[in-house]
Amino acid sequence: MNDLEICKRIAEIEDRMFSIEDSPSGKYIHDIGEDNAYNPLTDKALCFDLMVKYDVRVEPSDCNAWVDNEDGYPDNEVIHHKGTLQEAICLVIINKDNK
Repeated sequence: MNDLEICKRIAEIEDRMFSIEDSPSGKYIHDIGEDNAYNPLTDKALCFDLMVKYDVRVEPSDCNAWVDNEDGYPDNEVIHHKGTLQEAICLVIINKDNK
């Protein structure tokens, strides 16, 4: 998934009203309710809020993210990501929603 697809999917999971807009630097998700860009990949506060809301566990040094089941073991696959921790968190949320 590219960045736009990840942001779009997270906005859908969050039931955000959004549109896809063009800018000189490319397309982005416009959050209609907040009247600004919606990008948990670059907005660390938004990504942190999502991490807490969806109970995502992280290991920052290795860019790993996962969610635990009731027994304390990883419920979904652990995302070992070579990109950013924010991207790993978003991918775990997407995987959790797809199940």
